[in-house]
Amino acid sequence: MRFSASVLSGLLLASVWHGAALAAETPVVVAAENTWGDLAAQVAEPDMHVTAILNTPTLDPHLYEPTPAAARLVAQASLLVANGGGYDAWLDKLAQARGGQAVPMIKADGWTGWHTGDNAHLAYNLPAVASFVSRFVAACQAVDPEHASAYDARGKTVLAAVQNVLEHMDTLREKVRGEPVAATEPVFTPLAEGLGLVMKEQAFQVAVMNDVEPPASAVAQFDADIRQHAVRFVAYNAQADRPSVQRLIAQAQAAGVPVLPVHELMPPGTHWQDWMHTTLTQVAQALGQTAP
Repeated sequence: MRFSASVLSGLLLASVWHGAALAAETPVVVAAENTWGDLAAQVAEPDMHVTAILNTPTLDPHLYEPTPAAARLVAQASLLVANGGGYDAWLDKLAQARGGQAVPMIKADGWTGWHTGDNAHLAYNLPAVASFVSRFVAACQAVDPEHASAYDARGKTVLAAVQNVLEHMDTLREKVRGEPVAATEPVFTPLAEGLGLVMKEQAFQVAVMNDVEPPASAVAQFDADIRQHAVRFVAYNAQADRPSVQRLIAQAQAAGVPVLPVHELMPPGTHWQDWMHTTLTQVAQALGQTAP
């Protein structure tokens, strides 16, 4: 069941608005999602205050409708952070509606390796994340040159953490490359590709991502691959538990095919790098490998 974002987001934003008001003299960074907000906070704080509009896994970024509270946050931002790629176009609209001088916006899709039509779930794309961090550091330095060296130092620490995740992925890839896997939605696909996994059930994934029922042929193929153990695990978007997806998950569990829940938004109380390490460890376990 997909939850409406308006009520939950309004309550969450009410709590962060008070903190932002207390730090009125501090530049404010507003992120569309907590994935990018966490990376931004690791670079910017304490010299800037960072707030994420979408910050709980029960919210669906694809269905989010901005609230007045979100508009107020954007109106007082010194920097904006977004995924881009059509994923959070609502932030562009809020930025345009604020009037006055345009506020800088750093988007993950600004990575040179991304092109229109590519997979927009860039939080699972390690090169895109590294590019985002570097560009965000430069943006912080432009907005607040007094603390340029601090942004640079914290940025290097975050980039080292990204490199550590990349090394984890490279080590695991040597063990799992070429394994056939499936997913109900292409959230996890960038990381799967980085691991050299063979991602099946593409037609089913695209349909679910576009919020339409998958074609019967795609459902039948998914059924057959599970029944015949033609895939090593099934990854599913835990934020999009439509009936067709739940049925496949139940079928995989009954057939003894491991299932791997993934999220578009980070679980609260974690950092991006810890989230990725956990995901990689879960992939290793699903494929019967000892986590590196």
